[in-house]
Amino acid sequence: MDMEQTMRLVDASHQMDKTMASGLREIDRRALNALVLVKRHGNVLAGYGVVAQAFRERAATLKASAKEMQQFVGPLIQTQMRILQHERLAESFARMAKLTGQESCPSLASARDNWKKVVANENGEAQSLLRQLLQAVDVIQVGIAEQEYVVVNGRIEAALSEGAGAPLMRVSRDMGAAVDVVNQAIRQYRSQLEESLSESIAGL
Repeated sequence: MDMEQTMRLVDASHQMDKTMASGLREIDRRALNALVLVKRHGNVLAGYGVVAQAFRERAATLKASAKEMQQFVGPLIQTQMRILQHERLAESFARMAKLTGQESCPSLASARDNWKKVVANENGEAQSLLRQLLQAVDVIQVGIAEQEYVVVNGRIEAALSEGAGAPLMRVSRDMGAAVDVVNQAIRQYRSQLEESLSESIAGL
């Protein structure tokens, strides 16, 4: 990847972290709102209480998965920056050899080839980190799918609840909207990671 592509990955990672943190806070807040509503109505909404608690527990699981995902981001960015630096060193040796007319000079050729090997090794490391990051994204997407299932159950419970059905439907709608924000963000991030992996493989 070149500098522009690397910066796109940095920006995408930063935006993903920000959106995920905000989205998970919103999910937890919506779950708390649901639990408060359930508490007000007592045993009448016991079924929805189970849904709200499940929603909050899965939010905590998503938060832990997001934290695990972030552990790969820093090393990946550092590796990409090293690759850019070492690619420039390899290119500078190639330019030096060409300018001095010593393209066949053993020492210059050896130095250039050594830097190329370093870049190739670091590209392999970057690809490994990208794949691990994509696996972490897989875990988050599974968690989001589980949250969506809980939201559907919440809407069913709300529809069956007499008296408090309308407020519960609003709460369920809000929970669904919060999950959608996180879902869209992680899908966009996955697309960026897949693009970065393709560029890294093509660059070898």
